[in-house]
Amino acid sequence: MVDVAKPDYLSLVNKNGSGFNVSELVEAMVSAEIEPRRTLENDKLKKTETAISGISYLNSQVTKTMNNFTTISSDKFFSAVSSNSSGVGLTITDESKSAEGTVSIANVSTAKKMVFEFAGFNSLAGSFSADLTINFGSWSESSGTYTFSGSGTSVNLDQFSGKTLQEVADILDAVDGISAQIIDKTGTNNNYSLTITGSSTGASAGFQIVDSLAGKDGRWETPANPSVDAYDNNFNQLASDASFDFNGVTLSRTTNSISDLIAGSTLELKSDFSSAATITMARSKSAILQTINDTIFSLNEFKAEIDKLTEIVVGGDNGPLAMDPAVSKLKSDFKKLSVAPISGYADSDIYLTELGIKTNVNGQFYLDETVFNKTYTNNPERFSVLKDQNLTTNKSSVVATRSIYTSIPPGKYAVSDSSGSWKLGDTVSLTREDLSDGGSSFSTSSYPGLLMISTVQNPGDFTLYAGTSFSKKIIDLMNDVLDESSSISNANTTYTAKNDDLSEKLEQLEQREKLLKTRYTAQFGDMESAMTQFNGTKTLLENLVDSWNQK
Repeated sequence: MVDVAKPDYLSLVNKNGSGFNVSELVEAMVSAEIEPRRTLENDKLKKTETAISGISYLNSQVTKTMNNFTTISSDKFFSAVSSNSSGVGLTITDESKSAEGTVSIANVSTAKKMVFEFAGFNSLAGSFSADLTINFGSWSESSGTYTFSGSGTSVNLDQFSGKTLQEVADILDAVDGISAQIIDKTGTNNNYSLTITGSSTGASAGFQIVDSLAGKDGRWETPANPSVDAYDNNFNQLASDASFDFNGVTLSRTTNSISDLIAGSTLELKSDFSSAATITMARSKSAILQTINDTIFSLNEFKAEIDKLTEIVVGGDNGPLAMDPAVSKLKSDFKKLSVAPISGYADSDIYLTELGIKTNVNGQFYLDETVFNKTYTNNPERFSVLKDQNLTTNKSSVVATRSIYTSIPPGKYAVSDSSGSWKLGDTVSLTREDLSDGGSSFSTSSYPGLLMISTVQNPGDFTLYAGTSFSKKIIDLMNDVLDESSSISNANTTYTAKNDDLSEKLEQLEQREKLLKTRYTAQFGDMESAMTQFNGTKTLLENLVDSWNQK
């Protein structure tokens, strides 16, 4: 829409009034009252909007930094290489407990699940009846005769009749501890088997199926002598333990995933083999260096952004959050984390500077390669403080664990026995309990979920180390910033409320501006009307006097 200039009618008819340009006079008077206040409120509004934008940008950088250190916390410093990768492997689960070395695995017989076959079904349309009980336990075989030893666990199924093969399979598949599947053995739709597979490996994970139905014919039973079974029901595979030589010692386990032999790792038996295989665990210097560089980059990135947001410029525009106390505290807390000792990993505290992470005169982080190489040569395990949580003891016979909800302050804790009263540190009491395997456990109500298991009943005094990684500390700091109840969030709420208040004040000023214009225009209009009337009377008198004088 094109604005059309309108003539100032009031000024045009003001030839006989006061002689003032009333419109300009009204504008000047209203502006003198409104504009200083409007300028002040607009300046406040601009600063508030800038602060809100600054917090939004800060939160974005906080999220980015948190994600960076979450990635760092999952970095791997160790690798495990198997000389027979198809037969055995190693999964590293906790690098804080890992160490370099080589182990030998030989004569492997993997743990197996039991598989039993109900054979000889020439159609899926048959009708079956049974009254089945599933007993769990172990089987042994000698000269084709199978002997079952129950564990005491049984499942009694409801008696059924007139069921199809698929319906029987569904009934058995619903039993915890086994699964059932129909197999077309030849693909010709006239030779089916129903296979029952145990859910777990281990010799005691077998099962026996017994039919108590009157007049049963053995169709739905596990026979003691399969070779003479009328239906060719057969033990395809018995449940068994894993057996293997570990560094020359013959061992057995109920599962193929074995986590109690190599600290912080799970040994995976994949197939049977006899010749020796080796697994070598090695620490990677290049991987550690990459983590160091990623840490330095992320620290510098966050520092640069928060410095920019809080920058104070003499004679110029400050950063949008330069004077915000909550952000200033965050900046201080971030700086403290980078110089604070990291405890709970060794007898002495560890500092980032020991790992080669230092700061220059401008506070920027950089890598001191000389220090890094020295620490890698002498104490390579110290780099785990960057990413790994730690909960260990100084005795191999005592293993410490905690739940995901357990919170114990980082540090080194002496666990000691004082006249039969066990303590963690100087003040926390421990409860010791004897275990059935000859060991003992230690727990405390002060740190619910903390558990120390000893292979002997009285392990003697030992030390517990509880450490929080540097990455976790940064992640926790960033999480605190993003929390809805944080001081940063509260500041943002305050800025938002202030922004709304200032916007409302500006609207009120606009309304007052319109009101003043209307009022002043009316008042000056009345004045002009009076002046015009007065001037008209004056002219009339002057003309009358002039007429008299002419006479």
